[in-house]
Amino acid sequence: MFGGRKELDDAFKLLRSDPERSLDICQRYVAEHPDDTNGYFSRANAWEELGENEKALADISKGLELNPNSGGYSTRGVFLHGLGDYQRAIDDLTRARDCDEEEWKGSFDPHFRADCYARLGLLKEALADCAHIEEDHWTPGLKGLPAGNKREFIEEIKRRAAQAWSRKT
Repeated sequence: MFGGRKELDDAFKLLRSDPERSLDICQRYVAEHPDDTNGYFSRANAWEELGENEKALADISKGLELNPNSGGYSTRGVFLHGLGDYQRAIDDLTRARDCDEEEWKGSFDPHFRADCYARLGLLKEALADCAHIEEDHWTPGLKGLPAGNKREFIEEIKRRAAQAWSRKT
């Protein structure tokens, strides 16, 4: 029998250096623990690293099916943002907020949702999410988010929203 969560830790350590091996570990874990959401989320990371986005999305969704929760919805929302599926990302990031608003406010979820709204040309909604960003915010621009401090982040959100709006008209 395959051990347990230690193997998922091993799979995580191998994720960047040997994603095929990481996937193999996760495959065996999921086969032996089909009701453990950790296996699905770990395998999704391996699928994503290997460029298998549909398989990664299926595993994230399976994990959420087994245990709907704020972190899972956030994970899928950020993943969908990365795929450019902004409306579905907004839906999941909103579900994450609805599950645990305090956790949501303290995460990067408002940033991702603001960026999704901006990329859909919805400035008012984007700025409403920007209001949740801390004043001392600074980011290098994780996963396609605008880089910089809060003011720079908001300026880029405005630019992205204007650009998206001009493409619509």
